[in-house]
Amino acid sequence: MRLVCNSAALNEGLQIASRAMSTRTANPILEGVLLEARMGQLRITASDERLTILTRVDCEVSEAGRGVIPGKLFIDIVRRLQDNPTIEIGMNERFIFNIVSGASVMNVAGQDGDLYPALPALTDVSEFTLPQDSLRGMIEKTQFAIAVDDAREVLTGALLEISGGDATMVALDGFRMAYKREKVSDVMDVIRAIIPGRVVGDLAKLLSGGEDAFATLAFSGNDRLQIRLEKTDVYVTLISGEYINYRRLLPTSFKMRAVAALEPLRQCIDRAALMARESSSNLLRFRLHEGILEIESNSQLGDAHEEMPLEELDGGELTIAFNVRYMQDVVRTVDAEKIILNFNDSLSPCVITPENDLDYVHLVLPVRTGYSS
Repeated sequence: MRLVCNSAALNEGLQIASRAMSTRTANPILEGVLLEARMGQLRITASDERLTILTRVDCEVSEAGRGVIPGKLFIDIVRRLQDNPTIEIGMNERFIFNIVSGASVMNVAGQDGDLYPALPALTDVSEFTLPQDSLRGMIEKTQFAIAVDDAREVLTGALLEISGGDATMVALDGFRMAYKREKVSDVMDVIRAIIPGRVVGDLAKLLSGGEDAFATLAFSGNDRLQIRLEKTDVYVTLISGEYINYRRLLPTSFKMRAVAALEPLRQCIDRAALMARESSSNLLRFRLHEGILEIESNSQLGDAHEEMPLEELDGGELTIAFNVRYMQDVVRTVDAEKIILNFNDSLSPCVITPENDLDYVHLVLPVRTGYSS
């Protein structure tokens, strides 16, 4: 193997692939990255067996070849060679990598590329393509509600459901839920896949916001997913199991409806949260009455009271309490001038949607307190 590569492009490619690199594994080869030089490209592959990322970097290849180099060490070397515009990489028949940039020369012991696991095989594939910014928006609007640690493994991932020309991403952790729906009218297949939470977060960082950037998602049954971007392929082992029927969690009717200007609400919640976070209960109390929303919090250090007018209030009066973090997540992820809050009573879920996007829904369970509706 022998090639010359732009140092900044190589560093970027390594940062992408390293999201899948394994640090604790029974298979030591996965602590390295697979480098494959051929046809004017350096292919960089990293994997932890559940997640594999292959990305391509344009370069000048004078001799094709493939080998595995220690991942963390190689990333650190390339990062420290950014002052030089190019990096020359060679590998001999004993898999010793020679890295040259400017006056810097390093030799690193590697391994045979044939020892690295092959890319996951996909069979009976169903696929669809959608703009990367749409997929990224679905992720950013739901990923915060994925359970971090739950005995039910399905809740540690996000459900991606394709049906009837719609793509819906759902996340819930037993206390709140978020879902976002997008149109994908050219898709006829019905797909339900649970994507691991770690992958969801990493994928959002790989997606572009460009108008002409698309992502192709290829599903191999309910087991594997391949996501094809412009120069990067992501292979995911999906979470098996039956996801909770989230539609049954949504109330079919409401007794009370409030419309609030989002920015004043966000500011009121953020200020009240300063005191709520100092308490063991982490509570915010909402009191809705006579066109007014009052928000209260208290702790051992003191208390806070906020008050703002509502744009609309139908259905009487209500006092209800929420975990402060859950309400902060809602107002920080919604992008709208106004939001709609729907209630039944102080013990029933609150359902929140942006006024201009009813395909984006939050459900937040209240916290039982001494207050009643």
